[in-house]
Amino acid sequence: MGTRERSGTAEMLAAEAARECVIRERWARDTGQWDEMAASYYPDTRIAVGWASCGGAEFIANTQKLAATSRGQGLHQLGPIQVQVNGDRAFAELPAQIVMPVQIDGQEATLFVWERMCFRVEKRQHDWRIAEFRAVYLKDSVAPEYVGDRMSLDTELLSSYRRSYRYTQYWSNQAGWGNHPDRPGIDRPELMRAVYDDNARWLAEPAQIPSVTF
Repeated sequence: MGTRERSGTAEMLAAEAARECVIRERWARDTGQWDEMAASYYPDTRIAVGWASCGGAEFIANTQKLAATSRGQGLHQLGPIQVQVNGDRAFAELPAQIVMPVQIDGQEATLFVWERMCFRVEKRQHDWRIAEFRAVYLKDSVAPEYVGDRMSLDTELLSSYRRSYRYTQYWSNQAGWGNHPDRPGIDRPELMRAVYDDNARWLAEPAQIPSVTF
């Protein structure tokens, strides 16, 4: 096997390892396999989603609390994953729809969120794990739990939130997770570009580009 063939094989194996890491973390989250989820992160992993900015361990603790207080686990319906590899680093991106049971204004409801999940995955020593996870928001919606029910939300408050994840923010504030107005989303294309540009630089120059500080 020549040098080019060996390089191509190594890249395919790295891409598959990064892909498996991301899928395993999402599976562990949806099925409540918290130890398996923790094994997908490094101690310095950083996460920024519509309801939380924190490290990996805190994200797991928050996710457990969320599952216990929101009528069960949310579910992630994942689209095809794309992985780019450079040595011991990989950038993985996949579209997702989140379906999550919530309470809004005292009423049982289901929150739907469409987003693109962006993962930085690194191989340190002999293991591939997630170093950073950020969500890029496209759209969200909410529906009452029971057919025929109607929801009466504070439209003035809703209009003050970002269009790409306004229902997520409405729920997040009520549930005590706080307001996060600066997430990258389709309504703020400059924030979306910054995420992809930063990840491209990180992937191209792994020794020089630090992780984003949230």
